[in-house]
Amino acid sequence: MTPSQAIPTARQRKRRTRTLNVSHRPPLAVSSLLPNNVDLLPGTEHLRCPDCTTWCPLTTDKGSQDWKQAPHHTERAGTPGARRCSGSNRRVLLDLTIAQWQERLADAAQETASRRSTTVLKKVKAPIAPAITQLDPAPATADTARRTYEMHRSRCAACTGRAHCQDGGRLANAYLRLLKAEPQHRRNRALYEELTAAAEQVRARQLPRQRRAQWAKAEPAVAAMDRARRESLADAIAPIRAAGIPTESRHTQAQSQELAQTRSDAAIRKASPLRAKTN
Repeated sequence: MTPSQAIPTARQRKRRTRTLNVSHRPPLAVSSLLPNNVDLLPGTEHLRCPDCTTWCPLTTDKGSQDWKQAPHHTERAGTPGARRCSGSNRRVLLDLTIAQWQERLADAAQETASRRSTTVLKKVKAPIAPAITQLDPAPATADTARRTYEMHRSRCAACTGRAHCQDGGRLANAYLRLLKAEPQHRRNRALYEELTAAAEQVRARQLPRQRRAQWAKAEPAVAAMDRARRESLADAIAPIRAAGIPTESRHTQAQSQELAQTRSDAAIRKASPLRAKTN
């Protein structure tokens, strides 16, 4: 019986190793790698191996104190069938400071964000108009049902006297049903119109009261403005006294014109120099 060979398994990568081996390959400069493939924070120095594209820690050589990649496998820890990476124990040149590396990392992130495409918004589809057969017809009335029945009867040879065909009987029944329901529909329409008129009357009665309340609320501000205008225009012509506060909702055009003419005449008489000389 021949013993079976054990399949090598990838091990956990140690940060501190005792080996003095150094790879014969040329040193790897950190500046030649992408900034997001390197981590130079103190105590967590890592880089992404360019040979196996896996992350491995950086350690220092005991003899020369140079940085090098820790021995690692080509797969993650615990993966069977792994082999030792050729980049193990390879020297690493830290030719960038932490500040320079962070600056390059920020620039790379900003450049990547600018290249990232924006979210594509789908165009809203216009609603499709329904076909004529899909439209809801107008509600049938007794008048329309009667005209439809008479048109069918004039064209149908089977509808003679009191005899009806199948369609004629259906139209006649629909006409009788709507004719019986017509008085109720009329009463409903009359009731709706009556309620609407009552609501309009209530609104018309409440409108003058609301206008008086609005004028009472605005009266202090108007009085203060009048006092300020009198003080600033002491030597000028006093403001024209207006008519009483209107409480009705509307004024006719003739009343408005008459009120405007009265105000104009009063202002002209008060500002006339002949009147001032006579006084």
